[in-house]
Amino acid sequence: EKDYIEKALIVTDGNRTQAAKILEISLRSLIYKIKDYGL
Repeated sequence: EKDYIEKALIVTDGNRTQAAKILEISLRSLIYKIKDYGL
């Protein structure tokens, strides 16, 4: 899961909103996971 999040952030140039859409999760969930994984 961490790898998918990293790749989504790279593809979107760090745009969390777009990355959340790609990953089909809420922005709040993405931000929590970024903090959790230390990204």
